[in-house]
Parts: sequence; C-alpha cells; structure tokens
Amino acid sequence: MRRNLLFAALLGSTMLTPQRAEAGPVVGWIAGSLGVAAGSALATTAAYGLGASFAGTVIGGFVVKTVVAIGLSALAAQLVPTPSIPSPGARMVNFAQPVAYAEWVYGRSRKGGPLGFTGFSDGKRYYVAILAAHPIEGIVQHWLDERIVTLFSEADPAKSNIAESPIKGYGRITAFTGDPGQQADPGLNAAFAEIAAAHDFKGLSGAVLWAARPPQSSFTQIYPDGRQWAYAPVFDGKKDIYDPRDGLSRFTSNAALVFADWVVNVLGRDVDWAEVADEADASDVVALDSEGIPRKRWEINGTLSDEQEFEAQRAQMAAACDAFVYERADGKVGFTVGRWIEPELTLGPEDFLALELIEGQWGADAPDEVAAVYTEPDNGWRETPSGTWVERQVAMPVRDEPQLFMVTNHNQVSRLNKRLARTKLSQYQLRGTLGMKGYEILGGRSGGRAHRFARVIHPEMGIDIYIEVGELARESVGIFTLTANSVRPEDFDFDAATEEPRRPVYDGVVSDASIPVPTGFAVSAAAAGSATVQWDVQDAAYVMDLQYRTTAVSSAWVLVSAAAGQGALQVSGLLSGAEHEIQIRNRTNGLGVSDWSSSVTFTA
Repeated sequence: MRRNLLFAALLGSTMLTPQRAEAGPVVGWIAGSLGVAAGSALATTAAYGLGASFAGTVIGGFVVKTVVAIGLSALAAQLVPTPSIPSPGARMVNFAQPVAYAEWVYGRSRKGGPLGFTGFSDGKRYYVAILAAHPIEGIVQHWLDERIVTLFSEADPAKSNIAESPIKGYGRITAFTGDPGQQADPGLNAAFAEIAAAHDFKGLSGAVLWAARPPQSSFTQIYPDGRQWAYAPVFDGKKDIYDPRDGLSRFTSNAALVFADWVVNVLGRDVDWAEVADEADASDVVALDSEGIPRKRWEINGTLSDEQEFEAQRAQMAAACDAFVYERADGKVGFTVGRWIEPELTLGPEDFLALELIEGQWGADAPDEVAAVYTEPDNGWRETPSGTWVERQVAMPVRDEPQLFMVTNHNQVSRLNKRLARTKLSQYQLRGTLGMKGYEILGGRSGGRAHRFARVIHPEMGIDIYIEVGELARESVGIFTLTANSVRPEDFDFDAATEEPRRPVYDGVVSDASIPVPTGFAVSAAAAGSATVQWDVQDAAYVMDLQYRTTAVSSAWVLVSAAAGQGALQVSGLLSGAEHEIQIRNRTNGLGVSDWSSSVTFTA
C-alpha cells in the first residue's frame, strides 16, 4: 500500500496523526489490480497484463477496469505465506525506528506497536507504545511480554498500578484510546521538561508505560527478557464503524460492516449501504460450534498495515468471510459474504463467444486436505494451524495451509477450510468469453447487485451445473472473460457437530482436586462498563485466575489474574449494558489449578 500515511517515531501529535486515504472518484474501475498468481492460466490474457501494470500505480490493487469481479477461487492464490503479511506473533513487539506505518485494528486483536517516545527519568524507563492509527474501543487484557497483568486504581502517575507480583511496584500502564479531547499524559509531562500539552497523540491509541530499576537480585524475575517489557495487549479496535441498519457508528466485528468501513474510510471508495445492510444481516446469522457455543457466521478480527499492498489487505479481509467482490455499474464496490444464494441467471451456449470446460481438479497440487493457519485466542492470540478438513482420503495427501490471520474462531476457519477444499476440487472448471451477458452478471440482480452464482446449461455437452464466479474480466467494450468452477449448494452447508475438526488445545495446566475453589465469590458492584468482584482471601500459596465473557453469541473468555492475598478486583473494559458471566479458580506456582467456580452473572 505504501502511501504517505506514516508514523514518525517522534513524540508529536501532528506527526503521528493519520490522514484519510484520498483517491479520485471511481470511473469504470475500483482501486487497483487483483494480483492473481503469475503462474496461473489467467497470466496469459491481455486482462492480466493490464491489471499487473496497474498494480504498480499509486492507487493500488482492488478491482481494476479489466478485472471487475473476484471470488474465493481467485482469492485462494493470495493466501499463501508472504513476507508482506506479518504473522500475529510478529506484531507482539514494541519497536523503535525512524518511520513506522499506520495500522488499523478491526474487531478484537492482540498486538504491540511502534514506540512513539522513549526516555529515562528518575530511575524509570518511560516509553509510549502506539497501538493503532485511530481511536479504539478499549483495552480488554494487558500483556507485558507473555504475562497477563491487571491494573488497580492509582491516581499518582509516579506510582505503580500493576497488581501482580513480582512486577507490582515496578511498572505502570496508562492506556489512551484516541478519543476527542485526549490530553498529554501527566506522568510524561512531569518527568520530561520538553513534554508539552501539544504532545497528546491526537487521534492515536496506545499506552504510556514506565519500568523501574529493581534490585539486582530480582531483575530476572521482573524483566525475564533483560529489558523493559513488550506491551502487546488484547483490545477492541476501531469503534466508529457505521451500521446502516440503525444509522449508528460503533465498535463491531461484523464482517460486512468491517469490510465496508475499510472500503470507505481506508480506501476512500463508496459502497451501496442497502447492500451492506443485507450482508451485515447475513454475517450475523448464528449457529452453534462443535463445543456448543453460539457463533455468528462471519466476523473479522485483526490488523491491517499501511505497508501492505491493497491486494494483500483485500485478500485477507475477503477470504476471512468468503466474500465475492465486484465493481457495481454505479462505480461503487459491491460484495457478498459467503453463503449459498439460489441462482437467478442461466447461461446457455448462445451466451458464450467461446467456451472451455475442463472436468477434473486443479492438477497435481490440488489439496486433499486443508488446515488454515488462523489466530487462536487460547494460544496467546498467535498464529495456529486449525483442525484439518479432509476432503479425500489418500495414502500421501496434499495439504493446503492458507493464511487466514483475520479469523479468530475455529468454527469460522473450519467452514472456510471446507469451502477452499471444495473450490479447488470442484468437478468442473469453466473458462469462457461472454458478450453483453457480462454486464448482466455484474448487475442483473435486484438493486444492481451481481450474480455470484449462475446455472450453465449446454445440451450438446450434456452439462447442467451451478457455477460460482471466480473472476470476471472486461477485455474490451462488451467483451468479458469468465472463469468459474462448478459448485453445489451443500458446499455451503456445515454441521459443526459432525464436520468441525477438533480445535487445538493449548491449556497446559491440570485441574487438581486437592486445590480448593475460592469461596465467597460475588460481584459487589457493576456499572458503566466495569465491575468489582470479591472473594474470601485465600491461602498465600495461591494466586487467583478469573475469566469472564458476555453471555451473548461469539464471546470468548477473557482471562485475568489476581495476586496472592488479594480479595477483590476491578474488571474494566466490559460492554456497558450487556450481561456478563465471571468465574474464579485458584492456581499454585507449580501450575496446579482448582476447578472453576460456578458462573456469577451481572450486567455491566
């Protein structure tokens, strides 16, 4: 992408304020080329050559005047490992460099970020980690290196607010969310004479931290990496995402709303909001996963960086929700999230100027099984291979491992595994040249929407199949090249109870019946997105783990810890007005744990 939206690694609000991506109006194309692999059959067409040359322009890659629609089969080529897509684990650092690229965070994610400032004063190392180039909803879970820590209320910026030992007393975290009216941090202001009111990190989100010098005897326990901690929290990202269904802007991970926000506010393009509303409803459809947890059909959770090319951003976001993306006749970006839609369009021999139909799979590298690499919250929000979808049993299977880093639940990635396998192992691949019928594919549905699916009937060839558009390219006025693969309605069905493979498990601790469950557990107060929980003070041999989540769909447990001897904890960053449940257990230093307590429910 590499536009001029950059962070200067300096402490200054002007240099650190992101600007909206500006681009001229869409006239006949949508931001950039699709970057289909050069080794594919498409690379021999004139459309490929024009698209490839356009990809190098400042506008970038989306759908150009030649390629006007793209689906999962073409997107699949963009999901192979590439240096332009950092893994989630690679983002969990704080780096100092002269220039850093802006980052957008959608949904819930864990990441670090560049240092906006670092300095030493009064025995403390101060540093500012920039998490996102926009306001965020808030921090869900604080991580210092690989430790989860909780904060207590401490107004004095020179004093520690970290509850966990041995860090307690040696560090402080003060998060800022980029909201209007954000002010310079008083702790920085007091510690450094050159810090003024103008150094407010306007429009940015992140945290001001300090790490104090400890006694030499405890240095390695407090700083196991030999330096100040890397701050890489779990947080809810962009919170001004527009929802046309109620006209409000808020935080959401709804795939259609996130994709539309990216198109409008990052790329500077337009969408049809009536279409977005329908796709948002389709994304919100709820089903149970294999563990009985209600999940929404399509969510997007992850990070985009301005250093990534448009094609890489588009591929990650569209593939995460099985999206079909196209250029509307009105010049707007149209898209359909993954689901079966009964075809309304029928193509016959009279519609094709040329037609090639191949029976069989993609060749020797057609995958027999697919196990995408996704982001697993239970693995510290790191890249994790999913359970394997086995499409066909063979002695030496070919395995595909596409990168789907913006997917954070196993049910969603399992459905995508099935779709990718069925797409690459479809019975027929179709390639043809169309005349004016190409315009009907692009806008023949109600509301000027594209036909993602069509029925192809060719009596002489004995063909009567459903197809899914992989790519539609405009070669010249009134001439289109269509590539597609056969598809069946059942390719989109998914029974989690029988089809979802076992999710990887990373919890290494074992419940020990000899360790008691904490008693007296209750929520003593809850309001305005926070809650105070209390319990009977436990034996000094135990620290306490607490986990909480909303009782609504697609809600993962959030784990926090309390120090030995502690009998209360304030939990913040909750969804105001929503019902939550919370549990507690004891843990020993030897990693033995008690059972979880019964859930206590409350409304934040």
